[in-house]
Amino acid sequence: MSTALVIPAAGTGRRLGLGKPKAIIDVAGIPMVRRTLSRFERVNEIVCTVVVAPPGFLPDVRNALLGLRWEGCEVSVVAGGSTRQDSVRCGLAALGPKVDLVCVHDAARPLVTHTTISAVLDAARQSGAAVAASRPNDSVREDVEGGGTRPLDRSRLWLVETPQAFKLDMLRNAHERARAVGYAATDDATLVEWFGGATVTIVESDGWNPKITRPADLRIVRQMLDG
Repeated sequence: MSTALVIPAAGTGRRLGLGKPKAIIDVAGIPMVRRTLSRFERVNEIVCTVVVAPPGFLPDVRNALLGLRWEGCEVSVVAGGSTRQDSVRCGLAALGPKVDLVCVHDAARPLVTHTTISAVLDAARQSGAAVAASRPNDSVREDVEGGGTRPLDRSRLWLVETPQAFKLDMLRNAHERARAVGYAATDDATLVEWFGGATVTIVESDGWNPKITRPADLRIVRQMLDG
């Protein structure tokens, strides 16, 4: 299957407090968005990539990608929306008609492994929808009505990550239907379950696949890469 990659990179980075979009910050000497894309360079079936940038920062994101050498894959940068869901939809709109499968991966996850990427894509080719995820290491509790909390069985829980991969028509239709009724979700797998009737295959991540959200996340990732 011809595969496209959509990289939501339109986050402002407000919680990092660095005064610029998260995608263009330095992560051990390389802009985050370029470091993340380099994790996909060995995936031969990816024929095109759309990086969804913050409006007003498209030149900055293009500059951050300088030095990326990805033969056989066309990389373009488009403006995103006010939410991640809006940005993914903008990325999907920029894809051509000759794509069967689309992989969505957060620019803020620069440590994803080739093994995880390949496993998610393989699963999506079989089932139509697949996501990377990991088991929680900590004990987990949830709020209950009236106050207080109760424990949950962590052996039955997954922490959902990216990459997430879907048949392109399935994901496009789910986004359009969600937009029509004003439904918002925190990830694309939720949309295809609600509006596409898909059963999403879980693929356990190979290794650590953190999302850089807060200053502590950035410090840890930098230290890992420097080491």
